[in-house]
Amino acid sequence: MTATRLLLVLAGITLLSGAAWAEAPAPFAVKVPGTDELVYCTVYPPRVAPGTKAGLVVHLYGHGGSNVVFNIGRPPFDVIRRRITESGYWLVVPDLGPRHWMNDAAVAKLDAVIAEWIQHEDVDPARVHLIGTSMGGSSSLIYVMRRPGKIKSVVAIFPITDHVRFFADAPNYRPSVGEAHHVTEAGREAQLRAISPRYHLEAFRSTPVFLLHGARDDTVDVAHSREFFAELQKQGSPVVYRESPEEKHRDEIVIPYQDEIADFLTKPAAASGKQ
Repeated sequence: MTATRLLLVLAGITLLSGAAWAEAPAPFAVKVPGTDELVYCTVYPPRVAPGTKAGLVVHLYGHGGSNVVFNIGRPPFDVIRRRITESGYWLVVPDLGPRHWMNDAAVAKLDAVIAEWIQHEDVDPARVHLIGTSMGGSSSLIYVMRRPGKIKSVVAIFPITDHVRFFADAPNYRPSVGEAHHVTEAGREAQLRAISPRYHLEAFRSTPVFLLHGARDDTVDVAHSREFFAELQKQGSPVVYRESPEEKHRDEIVIPYQDEIADFLTKPAAASGKQ
């Protein structure tokens, strides 16, 4: 029995016969190779047919979150959670830190989580997806930049795509971004460009991206998604953009788009971006 299975069985969940399946999340921990560090995760097991491989969807939460406090566990995401697991995908929420902004340590932790599920839970490495909100949306896109070809598709909900602009527009977030990426005054623009998806469009040439943003967002300006979408579309990347005219920076933005997002993550045709 692997460590994965031991923790899930202790939590009262039997894996993965199709008949024995639970919607309730379970705790889990992954060891980061070469360290003594554990990445704690909340895990929603999939419903899979015997003899078939599962897929994996990893959720990255917003600023200040954790594997205990995270966006996709809230009621506006109820349909997405259910659809993901019923479609044969694990849904995993790793704790990468409350203000990680996908720095080097967070990349190593996410590498370890994905490797654990591929190696020990027979996940198909060609069916690994990300869904992130706010900091998590930005971090999902940064991970695609850092690990080209590893992620099948990514959903980014009100993401930061230009950290140069965000650093100027959102002073409340400067300390956490600066600390996570060791931003210095002398090297600030180059360092922020290095973590800005809109300056690394080539990383998304063949990775489908779904962007969702509210036109009235007063935390992350809607221009982050509008401009990133336009640039991806111009280079022929597979991209879908949905904008909610009345929504601000809150989870409820996903409610009308839950089935579309679930299809995007679990059905290859829906992630073509030709919409």
